[in-house]
Amino acid sequence: MIADKMSAAWQDALSSGDDPRERIKSLILAQLKQIETYPAIPAILFSRELQADNEPLRKALLGVLARFHATITSELADARKDGIFRRDLDPKDGAILLISLVQGLAMRWSLGARTFSMEAEGRRLLDAQIKLFQSGPAGATS
Repeated sequence: MIADKMSAAWQDALSSGDDPRERIKSLILAQLKQIETYPAIPAILFSRELQADNEPLRKALLGVLARFHATITSELADARKDGIFRRDLDPKDGAILLISLVQGLAMRWSLGARTFSMEAEGRRLLDAQIKLFQSGPAGATS
């Protein structure tokens, strides 16, 4: 059920416009919204059952994560090709950084008793990360 809801949210995010940068933002914010809507997601991801006791569940969630990574990687590659993001940005590494942003924020949110808005904090951190990816004076490479 969680995988289906995430996949549907990703599809909605991908239809958010022509700019890959906006689609990436929509993907990450959709993921954060899923976590905030279903707070059991971080508990499942970090559970002992998932890590050691339930191989089929672990493989299923790894598959979901791999699809999310591939989707973000593709969008980052498009943004790099279009000159929006730095030429030296490796799309696979960029996707890992964005997924780590989501995972780290989810962990902070869970440990902090859910006392802050995932969307607001996620948007702030995502904007900072996107600026680091962008081409131009701050991100220019020769």
